[in-house]
Amino acid sequence: METILPQSVKACLWSYNTDMFDFSLPNHRNLIIHNVLNYGTSEAVTWLRNTFSKTEITQAIVQSSSSDWSKKSLALWSLIFNVNPSKKGRFV
Repeated sequence: METILPQSVKACLWSYNTDMFDFSLPNHRNLIIHNVLNYGTSEAVTWLRNTFSKTEITQAIVQSSSSDWSKKSLALWSLIFNVNPSKKGRFV
């Protein structure tokens, strides 16, 4: 699936070469979801919610670790999507 990342989303992925992202890979999709929810502007979040299903977004949150999130972002998105990360830390 060919998807062009808008500049507002690329800004959330500053440490990655976004030209190398492959939307067919679940790891890349989860990384985009996580970074946009953690660091994105309202424009980036709007793009994310129009591009990914609610199910895929909630699964990305559940499969993550709570230590991967800023406290404020985790509190907000846990409330909005009514889910929490399944792991408390990276190794637990």
